[in-house]
Amino acid sequence: MKNLLILSLLIVGLTFLACTSVHQVNSLDKLSNEEVAAYNSNPNNIDKIVCTNEMPIGTRVPKRVCRKASSIDDRTLQDQQTVRKIQSGVITHPLKAGQ
Repeated sequence: MKNLLILSLLIVGLTFLACTSVHQVNSLDKLSNEEVAAYNSNPNNIDKIVCTNEMPIGTRVPKRVCRKASSIDDRTLQDQQTVRKIQSGVITHPLKAGQ
Protein backbone atom coordinates (compact mmCIF):
# COMPACT_ATOMS: atom_id res chain seq x y z
CA MET A 1 0.00 0.00 0.00
CA LYS A 2 2.85 2.35 0.89
CA ASN A 3 4.56 1.68 -2.46
CA LEU A 4 1.35 2.45 -4.33
CA LEU A 5 1.05 5.80 -2.54
CA ILE A 6 4.67 6.69 -3.34
CA LEU A 7 4.19 5.71 -6.99
CA SER A 8 1.00 7.79 -7.23
CA LEU A 9 2.71 10.84 -5.75
CA LEU A 10 5.64 10.41 -8.13
CA ILE A 11 3.33 10.25 -11.17
CA VAL A 12 1.37 13.31 -10.04
CA GLY A 13 4.61 15.22 -9.40
CA LEU A 14 6.08 14.39 -12.80
CA THR A 15 2.83 15.32 -14.51
CA PHE A 16 2.83 18.67 -12.73
CA LEU A 17 6.43 19.37 -13.76
CA ALA A 18 5.69 18.52 -17.39
CA CYS A 19 2.69 20.83 -17.46
CA THR A 20 4.57 23.76 -15.97
CA SER A 21 7.46 23.51 -18.44
CA VAL A 22 5.08 23.49 -21.42
CA HIS A 23 3.20 26.42 -19.92
CA GLN A 24 6.44 28.39 -19.49
CA VAL A 25 7.38 27.92 -23.16
CA ASN A 26 3.90 28.94 -24.31
CA SER A 27 3.94 32.02 -22.07
CA LEU A 28 7.30 33.13 -23.47
CA ASP A 29 5.85 33.11 -26.98
CA LYS A 30 3.13 35.50 -25.85
CA LEU A 31 5.55 38.19 -24.64
CA SER A 32 5.78 41.31 -26.78
CA ASN A 33 9.11 42.53 -28.13
CA GLU A 34 9.03 45.33 -25.55
CA GLU A 35 8.47 42.86 -22.70
CA VAL A 36 11.34 40.67 -23.91
CA ALA A 37 13.62 43.71 -24.18
CA ALA A 38 12.66 44.85 -20.68
CA TYR A 39 13.32 41.37 -19.26
CA ASN A 40 16.68 41.09 -21.02
CA SER A 41 17.76 44.59 -19.92
CA ASN A 42 17.35 43.68 -16.24
CA PRO A 43 20.84 42.74 -14.93
CA ASN A 44 19.29 40.31 -12.42
CA ASN A 45 18.01 38.12 -15.27
CA ILE A 46 21.07 36.11 -16.26
CA ASP A 47 19.17 33.70 -18.55
CA LYS A 48 18.06 35.91 -21.45
CA ILE A 49 15.04 35.32 -23.69
CA VAL A 50 15.74 34.84 -27.40
CA CYS A 51 12.92 35.14 -29.96
CA THR A 52 13.20 33.91 -33.55
CA ASN A 53 10.87 33.43 -36.49
CA GLU A 54 10.76 29.75 -37.41
CA MET A 55 8.87 27.99 -40.17
CA PRO A 56 7.08 24.89 -38.87
CA ILE A 57 7.24 21.81 -41.09
CA GLY A 58 4.47 21.82 -43.67
CA THR A 59 3.96 25.58 -43.88
CA ARG A 60 5.68 28.65 -45.24
CA VAL A 61 4.19 30.90 -42.60
CA PRO A 62 6.82 31.77 -40.00
CA LYS A 63 5.93 31.51 -36.33
CA ARG A 64 7.53 33.58 -33.56
CA VAL A 65 9.16 31.28 -31.02
CA CYS A 66 10.78 32.52 -27.79
CA ARG A 67 13.06 30.44 -25.60
CA LYS A 68 15.49 30.97 -22.74
CA ALA A 69 19.13 31.01 -23.87
CA SER A 70 19.97 28.11 -21.54
CA SER A 71 17.35 25.85 -23.16
CA ILE A 72 18.73 26.70 -26.61
CA ASP A 73 22.24 25.80 -25.40
CA ASP A 74 20.98 22.54 -23.87
CA ARG A 75 19.17 21.59 -27.08
CA THR A 76 22.24 22.39 -29.19
CA LEU A 77 24.39 20.18 -26.98
CA GLN A 78 21.87 17.31 -27.19
CA ASP A 79 21.72 17.63 -30.98
CA GLN A 80 25.53 17.59 -31.25
CA GLN A 81 25.72 14.47 -29.08
CA THR A 82 23.08 12.75 -31.21
CA VAL A 83 24.97 13.56 -34.41
CA ARG A 84 28.20 12.18 -32.90
CA LYS A 85 26.41 8.95 -31.90
CA ILE A 86 24.97 8.55 -35.39
CA GLN A 87 28.34 9.22 -37.02
CA SER A 88 30.13 6.75 -34.73
CA GLY A 89 27.58 4.03 -35.46
CA VAL A 90 26.14 3.84 -31.93
CA ILE A 91 22.72 4.82 -33.30
CA THR A 92 21.74 3.18 -36.57
CA HIS A 93 18.91 3.88 -38.97
CA PRO A 94 15.79 1.99 -37.77
CA LEU A 95 15.19 0.32 -41.13
CA LYS A 96 18.81 -0.81 -41.50
CA ALA A 97 18.90 -2.17 -37.97
CA GLY A 98 15.85 -4.38 -38.58
CA GLN A 99 17.06 -5.87 -41.85
